[in-house]
Amino acid sequence: MKIYPVTLHNKFIKNNLNVVNITTESNYHKKSQEKKPDLPIVSAKLALISFYGDKKIKPSSRLENSDYKISNYIAEISKARYLHGDRAVVDMSMGNPDLTPPEKAKQALKDKVNDLWSHRYNSPKGDGAFFYTVSSWMKKRFGVDIDPKKEVMATSGSSDAIDHIFTAYANYGDKALVPDPGYSLYDDLITRHDLKKEAYKLYPQNGYLPDFSKMPKDAKIMILNYPHNPTGSFAPKSIYEQAVKFAKENGILIIHDMDNSEITHSGKKPAGIMQAKGAKDVAFEIHTFSKAQSMPGLRVAFAVSAKENIDNLLKAKYLSGGSVYIPVQAAAIEALKDEEGYISKVNKIYRNRKNTAINRLHKLGSDAKPTDGTYYLWAKIPPDFNSDEFFKYVLHKSQIAFTPGDVFGPNGDGYVRIVMSANEKQINEAFDRIEKSGIRFDVSKHDLSEDLQKEIAAMADGSYSIKPKEDRDFEAYMKLLPQKRELLLKRIQNKDSKYLSLVPKEDVKLPWNILKDGQSVYLQNIKEGRSVFGEINDIMPFSSEKTYTDLAAEIKKQWKQEKYPQAEILPPYKSGKLYPDAQYFVLRAEGKIQAIANVEIQNDGCIWGRSLNTAPWNQGKERIMKNSAKAVIARMVSFCLETGNDTLKFATDNPRNIALYKSLGMKEDGIRYFNGTPNTVLRFDKEDMEMYLKKFQINLSF
Repeated sequence: MKIYPVTLHNKFIKNNLNVVNITTESNYHKKSQEKKPDLPIVSAKLALISFYGDKKIKPSSRLENSDYKISNYIAEISKARYLHGDRAVVDMSMGNPDLTPPEKAKQALKDKVNDLWSHRYNSPKGDGAFFYTVSSWMKKRFGVDIDPKKEVMATSGSSDAIDHIFTAYANYGDKALVPDPGYSLYDDLITRHDLKKEAYKLYPQNGYLPDFSKMPKDAKIMILNYPHNPTGSFAPKSIYEQAVKFAKENGILIIHDMDNSEITHSGKKPAGIMQAKGAKDVAFEIHTFSKAQSMPGLRVAFAVSAKENIDNLLKAKYLSGGSVYIPVQAAAIEALKDEEGYISKVNKIYRNRKNTAINRLHKLGSDAKPTDGTYYLWAKIPPDFNSDEFFKYVLHKSQIAFTPGDVFGPNGDGYVRIVMSANEKQINEAFDRIEKSGIRFDVSKHDLSEDLQKEIAAMADGSYSIKPKEDRDFEAYMKLLPQKRELLLKRIQNKDSKYLSLVPKEDVKLPWNILKDGQSVYLQNIKEGRSVFGEINDIMPFSSEKTYTDLAAEIKKQWKQEKYPQAEILPPYKSGKLYPDAQYFVLRAEGKIQAIANVEIQNDGCIWGRSLNTAPWNQGKERIMKNSAKAVIARMVSFCLETGNDTLKFATDNPRNIALYKSLGMKEDGIRYFNGTPNTVLRFDKEDMEMYLKKFQINLSF
């Protein structure tokens, strides 16, 4: 039985609902001596309605009307990450910039967050300062006059704008014209609004431009999208003039989704529909900050049109509520001003990446050419493949993800979209892998070996599978532990028996999410806003003297520099005198030690965490690398489980460390004195350690 709170109206009292009205709860219980159905209690304003019987509440049919093409190919990439390892897959499929937003935009966001008034409900239409900046930009960029008070509205991305334009103008069953190939979210929005999709075909022979003479004239809405996703083609002003004429003659509203307006390969900027005479009357033009300004996560865009159209869009927005966060609009203002020349810089970056990718594609037999705009390449696939087959073949054979062309419609089949969301080094490494896998763009599927064709067929139909990377890694590590055990037993055979606590146990059962010696973890460079792979390595007790001297020299070279005068470096690392009877854990990333710690056996027979020290650049408010200390602690916890130690203790007199350890799940366990100074003892028990690993496992890389 499901119970739902609803406002009580007579229309809910139907045969399939059991509702009882009572005066007080106590009266109900007085009458409950007799056996009665488990009836809900109803107040004057709220009813608890229970649905009895075997009837299920069915979801709307529109959920079944979408083909979910985007989510399906993303699910295949997730499958590849699971099978081959998350670090192995290079994603060049999604239009998700890897660059950080303009510095002034980031600073404006931070500054505005501290403004008290930013956190109140704000206008669904947007902020006045944002409108004036948009108006100024439209005039400078396109030579178009936009009234800042009447002809612009802020939206939560371009899809939000299209969604609400549909709400404002389209009725059930209205026909919407969309490009094929075209962005598949248009199809999903059409499904969401119960509209009828009519695709108009675009062909490479005429630069993927629409032919209005072949379009149906009974549509309510037409979507244009230039620079075109996925092909990158520009539309000249004459196309917009034809579109406006066609729309006026047939009573059709135009949505021009111009989300890639500022990304250009040649340096030539594309025209926009607002440059066509009379466009405001029949068209919306939408610009987003997701691509050129690298702000997709902030969800901000704007729509411009005539006052009447903007008023209707605002009315549609009132039906759903919501608005763009004021600090986000402040960031968008600075991004649009572009006082630091950000757009020019990102265009240079994407141009170089495209050229690198095109050169590598040519070596693999492709005839790919640079696109006019966007940061996409649109490349033909080998003969006798369909796009989905080739996408999965490249993904599982070389672990490189492109976008299958049929995601954009039937006319996209025969192509893949390649997104420049990886740097030049990553692009070269990606194509190295494709080349090493023997994949070429000029070799027909039918010319491949029979076994390989069968493997491709399995990839295509979803039956392809191998043992997942995390399982393979775990099995390999479990085989390594006995070797580590044997080595350490030899080292301690003539030493105190307490060191047996540092030896891996035989036949130990470990959770899959331990952080293993030599495993990679995700860190975050918060200064540059990018993810980083770190690797953690153990130094076993009683290693060679050279091992310790080399480590001490590495710490001294990297950490003890004049530019870190305020950094806290603990005595063992400052002096270079490391403890040979301790187990060390060293986290490195980008060629530097990011954090280090050790564990040792003390007189109480417990494992104690000691000398946890993050690198100088990871300390204080200006720290660079996030999660380095947590990664080392995750390895210390995993080591305790490997060695059968159910307790891990720390002692500190630093309030910040106490707060950190408690946030990780440690409990206070008394006071311990070191050189006369009281230190708070904190303790992980086995359950706490296992819980911490569950929290940390999202940072594991396989």
